[in-house]
Amino acid sequence: METVNEILKGKLQNLVSFLCQMTEGFENIAEDIECTNLKTAMIALSVESKQYAEEIRNQLEEVDLTVPASDVDHLWTRIESNMHEQASFSRGGEIVALCNNCEMYFNKLYEDILQEYFPFKKFKDIITYQLYATQCAFMKIRLLNALRFNS
Repeated sequence: METVNEILKGKLQNLVSFLCQMTEGFENIAEDIECTNLKTAMIALSVESKQYAEEIRNQLEEVDLTVPASDVDHLWTRIESNMHEQASFSRGGEIVALCNNCEMYFNKLYEDILQEYFPFKKFKDIITYQLYATQCAFMKIRLLNALRFNS
């Protein structure tokens, strides 16, 4: 039976940690959004991030590996800090900066994993789906953010 190597396991742990931080971060930011559609899209991304972390944990358990439930990395703190530094003065600039920063980290974490030798096709397919689905979620949030100022 093939197994996940230590490098891949570490990258998966980092991804799960990031997804958990993203869950809480987007939930907290959504609380302050007044636009119902944008708020709903941000909460949906939060819920999906939590589901994705659980999917990864479940897949790892199937190969007798575990990921700690709360691996604090403080990546979200860096994202929020960068968001405030990079936000333009245009309306909605903070949301755009948030999406850009999150997506940058998100893509890097997922692409690093997908470049590793991945012995389980089903698991790799799940990771690939999560990457594309989240890219679409970020596009949706950017679009809804822009539309809320066009009415």
